[in-house]
Amino acid sequence: MKTTIYSNISPIGFLYLIILLAGISITVQAQMPAAITISPPNATAYDELTLTFDPALACFESGSLIGLPSIAMHSGVTFITGESWQNVINFNATGYNGQSPTLLPTGDGKYAITYIPAEFYGLTGQTVTQICAVFNNGTNWSQDGRDFIPFSPYCMDFYIPLNFQLNNPEFHFNLNMNRMILDGNFDPLSDMVYVEIEELETSLLTDENQDGIYSVLVNEGIEVDELYFYRFRINNDQYESITREIVAMPGVAFVNVWWNNIPLSEIYFFIDMNYQAMLGNFNPNTDYLDIAGTMNEWQGSPPLESVGYNMYLATSYISNPGLVEYKFRINGNWITSEFPAGGPNRMTWAVPGSVYLYHYYNDYNPDTWPATFEVDMNAEINSGRFNPLTDYLDIAGTMNGWGAHQVLFDREWTDEGIYTTNLLIDKNDFFIQFKFRINGDWATSEFPVGGPERFSFVLDTTGGLINLYQCVYNITDIPYPPYVYDLYIAGELLAGNEITAHYTYFDPNADPEGESLYQWFVSDYPDGSSAEIIDGAVFQSYTIAQDDIGRYLIFQVTPVADSGDPAVGYPAYLISGPVGVVNTSEIELKPLQLYPNPAADFLNVTSPVNLEYIEVYDLTGRLQYTSGKLNSKQVSIGLSDFKNGFYFIKCFDFDGQSRSVKFIRIRH
Repeated sequence: MKTTIYSNISPIGFLYLIILLAGISITVQAQMPAAITISPPNATAYDELTLTFDPALACFESGSLIGLPSIAMHSGVTFITGESWQNVINFNATGYNGQSPTLLPTGDGKYAITYIPAEFYGLTGQTVTQICAVFNNGTNWSQDGRDFIPFSPYCMDFYIPLNFQLNNPEFHFNLNMNRMILDGNFDPLSDMVYVEIEELETSLLTDENQDGIYSVLVNEGIEVDELYFYRFRINNDQYESITREIVAMPGVAFVNVWWNNIPLSEIYFFIDMNYQAMLGNFNPNTDYLDIAGTMNEWQGSPPLESVGYNMYLATSYISNPGLVEYKFRINGNWITSEFPAGGPNRMTWAVPGSVYLYHYYNDYNPDTWPATFEVDMNAEINSGRFNPLTDYLDIAGTMNGWGAHQVLFDREWTDEGIYTTNLLIDKNDFFIQFKFRINGDWATSEFPVGGPERFSFVLDTTGGLINLYQCVYNITDIPYPPYVYDLYIAGELLAGNEITAHYTYFDPNADPEGESLYQWFVSDYPDGSSAEIIDGAVFQSYTIAQDDIGRYLIFQVTPVADSGDPAVGYPAYLISGPVGVVNTSEIELKPLQLYPNPAADFLNVTSPVNLEYIEVYDLTGRLQYTSGKLNSKQVSIGLSDFKNGFYFIKCFDFDGQSRSVKFIRIRH
């Protein structure tokens, strides 16, 4: 593999690269941005220098920095090989030498910082050609300072040229063996790994930091502009299945790769833009999406791939386990990003293998209710069963198919051991069951080996209610109210007929059902809005009146336990079809039943009416399966050709009606 050249190579860096490839060892004095000065002007990355910034001459996307008491610098460097935004220091962090990235006023409307870039950015001999920088108010991106794109009113990052010298070529290999270690294919205690470079001597790599990264510096016998083939080897006979190549350039060429180019983690980020398109915030024909985060130094990605139905996909390859923060952006602009002006970052945890994450832009989905989960992990931390630096906590339950890598974090970084996450819960899934797990492993979950599940109701938040679930890991002393599910109505929806509502009662505390409360309503709308109470209709059965014709009946049940505390549960309701239209012996609102769900090898479907045919779609809306002609209430579907993930099954009856239900396929 040739020396890595990333897509975020700067314009000036590209000019350096052309000169290096031509074999010309000279220094290029690129143009300094108008808003920046460097003193002394011939400073290198290894000299002390003063960087001065004038916000009056800067471009900004959110708000100007003029007149602030101080500003902060978000910055990195460009190497001689062309890679920009390397060794990034965030605006709210400190440099490798402990120095703050704060610029202070100079008294003339400008701001300055004095520092040694090599110490600040943690350089180890690399040839640096530029400082890459943007500025903000030190708190968030509601005020910012950037460079102007030439001949344009729009903004770009600052690329600040530095003086540099061209040194002898060296190869610094960093081989990530973590995936091989975790897969059991490499033993750090007994195995060794080497790099074989054609025409050069074989070199042993060592893991000095014991982090699974094996390194060696090769600097003997390398000639500028020569192409070298190389590959890595475990012990004496186990070679990679690929051959690599690199072109020698002046200075240190850093080669950061995984064994066989197989990363530790592959994260697939799916983002649903349907609601943003409906709101007019996103035009699929003219706008694009990208993702910016710690995996690309917050510089953004190429435009995300459209996978149909306003769904988009980004794929990131992560070399080390741990925290990944990110946001999606429209047109690569922080102003139109998710949660703008310093709003919270999305967070996940990179783990070995593939991870699939599904999002709605800005977490906006009117068909869901938000819920917050907080878990106290202090007992697990103090006992050594949970290490905040290396372990992660996730939630698995009915709302995510019992596992979708939805991770909780100590978001406030207070080290108080309280881990939290926010989920969007489908309005049809108002009662959820779940458990928390350490490292996504059922062996280290709460209440293992079939222990009790947690329960919670997720309620309508439109009136300001907050769904907050708080608990201590592996402890459940919270009494749960009773609930009902599988509501349906039996009988013909015709005036004068008696119909009866049915449901299934359940109490997590094993308390039997007492005198549950019933109430019938009637509405002019199929969604049940503006419903009116039907006086005296307080039983499971109801005789349809003439005034109900063309309207919609609503049955509500409030479960009540015979004893226990709490004894009263949350109301559940079911809306019928229009009275006088449906003419069957059993109303089709009786739900479809899918089992098992999650499913591994097959999925059984049971319907209250005969089905004509069935279709299965994946989350991107692509058709994955179509049945032949059916005439049955029970169908079994083989899943051997389905990948793990979420799917929608759409069932059609002979009246042309269809119903959709979500299921998950998981095969371990």
